[in-house]
Amino acid sequence: MQPKPPRRRPSPPSPGGESGGSTPAQITITVAGDEHVTLKPTHTFEVEKGTKTWYELKTEAEDKITCDEHYKIDKWNFNNELGEEIPDGHLFNEPTTVFAVTIQTSTPPEPKITITIKGDEGVILKGVDPTITPVKGKQWKQIKSLAEEKIDKYKKDHELKNWHLTDASGAVLDDLYTTPFDDNATIFVETKIVDITLTIQGDSHVTVNAPQLKVPRGTQWRIVKEKAKDQISVHSNYKLKEWRRGSANGRPLQDNVPLGEDMIIYAVSHPEKITITVEGDGHVHIASDKTISNIAYGTKWEYIAVLAKKKITGYEAGFMFSAWKNGAGGNELLNGDTFEEDTIVYATAKQVPASLGKKIPEASIVGKDISYQLPTKDGSDTLWRGVFPEGRTVTLSEYTIGEHEVTTELWNTIYKWAKDREYEFDYQEGNMPDSNKPISGVSWRDYVVWCNAYTEAKFGNTTQCVYTNSQTHTIVKSIGDSDDDYIVCDLTKKGYRLPTEAEWEYAARYQGNDSTNAENYGSVYLTNLNSASGAKKPIGFQSVAMPPSGETYETLRAETARVAVFNKYYNGTGFVEQNPSVPDLADVKTKDPNKLDIYDMSGNVAEWCWDRYSATISSGPVTDPTGSSLSSDTKRVLRGGYWSKNKVDAVYECMTGKRDYDSASTAASSMGFRLVWQE
Repeated sequence: MQPKPPRRRPSPPSPGGESGGSTPAQITITVAGDEHVTLKPTHTFEVEKGTKTWYELKTEAEDKITCDEHYKIDKWNFNNELGEEIPDGHLFNEPTTVFAVTIQTSTPPEPKITITIKGDEGVILKGVDPTITPVKGKQWKQIKSLAEEKIDKYKKDHELKNWHLTDASGAVLDDLYTTPFDDNATIFVETKIVDITLTIQGDSHVTVNAPQLKVPRGTQWRIVKEKAKDQISVHSNYKLKEWRRGSANGRPLQDNVPLGEDMIIYAVSHPEKITITVEGDGHVHIASDKTISNIAYGTKWEYIAVLAKKKITGYEAGFMFSAWKNGAGGNELLNGDTFEEDTIVYATAKQVPASLGKKIPEASIVGKDISYQLPTKDGSDTLWRGVFPEGRTVTLSEYTIGEHEVTTELWNTIYKWAKDREYEFDYQEGNMPDSNKPISGVSWRDYVVWCNAYTEAKFGNTTQCVYTNSQTHTIVKSIGDSDDDYIVCDLTKKGYRLPTEAEWEYAARYQGNDSTNAENYGSVYLTNLNSASGAKKPIGFQSVAMPPSGETYETLRAETARVAVFNKYYNGTGFVEQNPSVPDLADVKTKDPNKLDIYDMSGNVAEWCWDRYSATISSGPVTDPTGSSLSSDTKRVLRGGYWSKNKVDAVYECMTGKRDYDSASTAASSMGFRLVWQE
């Protein structure tokens, strides 16, 4: 507590006046202070001259200043720090400067600076631009730990490379950096990718020149392999094939794979040229020189196969090529397979697919006029009368006929075999995938060529081939536009062939002693001409005679559908689709067979016959007739009818007596064939 000021004596009255008669004079007090004092903008004040003591004015003076932290006013002096201390009872009679002298109350902390931490994309800091506040004048080694605390973590595959002053291009901060930090600054974290060590090894045809390679972790192999390649030498006549992880048996290194750890990288070489040796099973005959040399490394099988086929000289009779394998017990070779080392390719054979047939004994068919009605076209029913009319007796030698139409699967098998043996076709491979449906869309000419190929495949030679060219006296392997007149059919051969029209019709209509829906032709009953093969009722057609007593068009349709594949039928008012519908060709043998257990003689596809077509049927006795001999008759016979989407009355074609024809070069989707052969 400050002592109370002494009582002051009253000032004498102003000269020349009485008490209360004049205004006291004002003087200015100016406040100042030492270096620890901060003056306020207004640091003066006015007082009445001689009216107040310093004790009374001191508080007002103190309001004009502030003291620095850790300091307070010790005393007030007149004028300056060296002036006389102002006593509490001093009265101010003139303008005066009062000077605050301070005293330290506590020791101030050492001065600090602010350092901001930044870094590149490889480091994650704690917060955005975190800071540290070390004492001014510290060296890097003294504040480094503070800076490290501001690092949260390094990104994957990154680590510290250097500390820098200011940015990545600034001075490197290390133990040699001794400049003290006296001012605010920025220090920068520079990172680098973590290095991994790759140990290089290789096979016996590789020399490793430098066994180790360091690369940043995460570098893609496509970049590293160029450096690795520079550290090895591959022996002459060999080339680098690939790099593998760990050993020769490791996984191949892929270009886009980042490398993340120390590892062995293994160089695998390959020869520039390889040798292929051709071998085969016991049914395949291989040339004495079985090798194919100087094949470029990596050549595809589709190119080697051409050379390998030339090493096959033949097959055991009844066998044909099946597949190429990679060694006797290996996988089947595919066109895209590549060859990278000396290899044995192994040819396997399979039995030539057999065709099932029904043997038809020698027969004599005595022609006759029919007692029932047939459809007509342009007022005539001639097209439905078949080839056993009144006045004609046909003798047929024994033959075997296929129990069903040739399937696409069998066609494709022989077709591919034939193409490799210089047989030529208009048909293009792949038009019909393998299936149990009948082959269709193939011309008469191609069927003839195919029959010879099938014969050669079965017998192992062409001796039993049926078809020859009378001009060239050679086996028919192709038929051009001008060749039709010269194709000869030798029925004494045992090879595969098309049926003659008489053979086809006899097999389609044969009923033996069964007179159901049939008439007698000498010693045998034949199915009525207006019926499908094997049917016990006629096909319903537009006529006043239809349907027969006790039948409806629906019952006639059902009976026809039992043995034949067709689309629309006549229902008494028009042609309509069956219900359920029949949307396409059917697999063979899906319908009931005829009396000879032969399938699909009616419907599905129409079947080519050997014969030249003539509307006129020869009369009198004939043996094994083969159709017209006139070169002007250029069409070939089709029998049996077919499934059709667009032809509304196609079911009429399914009658056993219906004769049809087309050019030998025509390849319609409705046309197929059935085989005949001698046993």
